[in-house]
Amino acid sequence: MKLEIERQDFLKAWQNAEKLANAKSTKEAIAGVLITASEDNTVMLEATDLKTSIRCNAKGANVLEPGKAVIPAAIFGAMLRKLDADDLVLEVNSERGFLNAGSNKMRFSVISPETFPNIPESASAEVICEIPAQILAKLFAEGSSAASVPQDFPKYLGTCLIRTAEGMFMAVSTDGKRLSLAKSPCDTSKDEDMLLPAPAIKEFGKTLSSCNENEKVRVSADGSTAWFAIEGAEYSVRRVDSAFPKFERILNAEKRTTLKINSKDLYSALERIDIIAKTTPAHIMAMLLQPGGELRITARAPELGTAIETFTANIEGETLHLGFNVGYFMDGLKALGAEQAVIEFSGEEGQTRMKREGSEDFLYMLMPARLSTQDAVTAEELGDFTGNSQENYAPESESSDNAGEFESSENIPESEHQDDNGNSESDTPF
Repeated sequence: MKLEIERQDFLKAWQNAEKLANAKSTKEAIAGVLITASEDNTVMLEATDLKTSIRCNAKGANVLEPGKAVIPAAIFGAMLRKLDADDLVLEVNSERGFLNAGSNKMRFSVISPETFPNIPESASAEVICEIPAQILAKLFAEGSSAASVPQDFPKYLGTCLIRTAEGMFMAVSTDGKRLSLAKSPCDTSKDEDMLLPAPAIKEFGKTLSSCNENEKVRVSADGSTAWFAIEGAEYSVRRVDSAFPKFERILNAEKRTTLKINSKDLYSALERIDIIAKTTPAHIMAMLLQPGGELRITARAPELGTAIETFTANIEGETLHLGFNVGYFMDGLKALGAEQAVIEFSGEEGQTRMKREGSEDFLYMLMPARLSTQDAVTAEELGDFTGNSQENYAPESESSDNAGEFESSENIPESEHQDDNGNSESDTPF
């Protein structure tokens, strides 16, 4: 195989492919990118981590001799980025690769293409919808914001549910203590639920965010794989064999207190609060909401210090004193991405919901954390900040080891099934 390469154009396709190469895999071919140069002067790049794959056309390459080879992704990508010359020649034989760039010449080992796994093709898959790339990027980023990296089962903790139904495209994730839901109108050819790995969804969303406004993604699927095709590239993602919780049954509009506040100001305050909160085992902050007046946020690490942030805010409803995991709260504000945040509280043990004002296209739900007496700021500490002696407003609960979880409703069935390893999973964590 021999190619003339225009570095800048070729590098764009290469960078998309090398993201999926797994340098830590015990299978050598997975750490590389398969280059296939055809006689019709097309150059195809393929990469996979065995769960997610990409097949894309590489621009900026002229085929001098057809062939195929697996190129080590990390080494070759570093070469492309560091070279100053734009006109390169790549030549590969059965054992070696050579990259010539003017006076710069490099030699590297290559991997036999016969060892590269077959990437699934979408020819027989059913098309579900077409959706603008930038909208899909936004849905993926927002809808996956409540996923976690699972240490064990259930498997759905590290996934994002992609649902098409009733003219809507929806992305949902949960880790049992929070839930994010993003949706957008979309013409769909069928109703479909696809459970996909959240890391793959997030990474693909970053790629889509650079697409132009008019570019669309064709979404298709079969029983084991989902495909997302854009101009010149197709991503395939293996579906996760698990059951996602019946999240619709816990969605409710109950609210006892509503806070409207500038998202940027609140996020900045939480970054400062987090300096103290992240040193505590449960990463907890306390929040006091007083209708018609004041929002006070505190974090306390007895051996390190105390942080207090006070706002004049738009608060309606009941006075509330409750706790939250600071990281979870910040994740919600970041995913919200709006200037104004509307936060609805349904009590000290009920759901808290973040929304955009006047819009139903995004919802972030989280459960309050159980506060302990050590989380509460003492009267002496308040006096240090205000110069006045104030009463300690410690909550009644004595435990903050774990944040609350979405409560199960009696009408939510707890159907059980087993995963491939024989471990039992419930279809609802709430």
